[in-house]
Amino acid sequence: MSRGLTVTDMIQLTSWSDKVGVFVIQSVPLLRRGIEASLREAPALFQTQIRTAATSEGALSVLQDARDGDVVIVDMAAWTVLRPGGTGENNPAFACLAGKKLAFGLVTSVDPAALRLFREQGVSGFIAPEAEPEALVQLVMALSEGGSFYPPATSAKRADVLASLSNRQFQILELMTRGLLNKQIAWELGLTEGTVKSHVSAILDKLGCDRRTQAITAYMKSTGLAAVPAMTI
Repeated sequence: MSRGLTVTDMIQLTSWSDKVGVFVIQSVPLLRRGIEASLREAPALFQTQIRTAATSEGALSVLQDARDGDVVIVDMAAWTVLRPGGTGENNPAFACLAGKKLAFGLVTSVDPAALRLFREQGVSGFIAPEAEPEALVQLVMALSEGGSFYPPATSAKRADVLASLSNRQFQILELMTRGLLNKQIAWELGLTEGTVKSHVSAILDKLGCDRRTQAITAYMKSTGLAAVPAMTI
């Protein structure tokens, strides 16, 4: 009873942990180890199965054992690869994720406007890297119960540069960031190339940019992509 838990507490927590596993996919070593340590030290997650990975290859290896309802805590680099429609979707190895009902939590500092896009992509919760361990535990427990965790924005560190974009423009900007040309974006979204060109012009105008590269930089800074290394397949 080194954690100060009663027998009843241990039975209840063991029953809860039998229903969920937590997978931490984080490319930054110190942050990955800090997240893992915070979860392992939390009495509420007593005996929960926690596995970690730093790369997309490692993620596939550990996620093969994931069950419906398990929680996956990812950084922006991992989410870019693992999300539906992400850069790893054409890799046959990703078939192990098909049909699994996993709850994804994203660890990143993002522009409030960017959260809208991530929710649409399937992220169930968010937490900033500088958050307290208690908030991380709350996120895991909320997602394991089929809920969501969207803490209110408490910081104005990042200018809300993307708030003026429509959902469609947000999607197009995200595809631009992945290096797709207008013709490829049109095919991806089922639009005409002319419609995409019009949206790109509107995006540049709203963000006060002269070139696509400037808009892409604004997006990356707002979503935290510029702060993490890319995960390779």
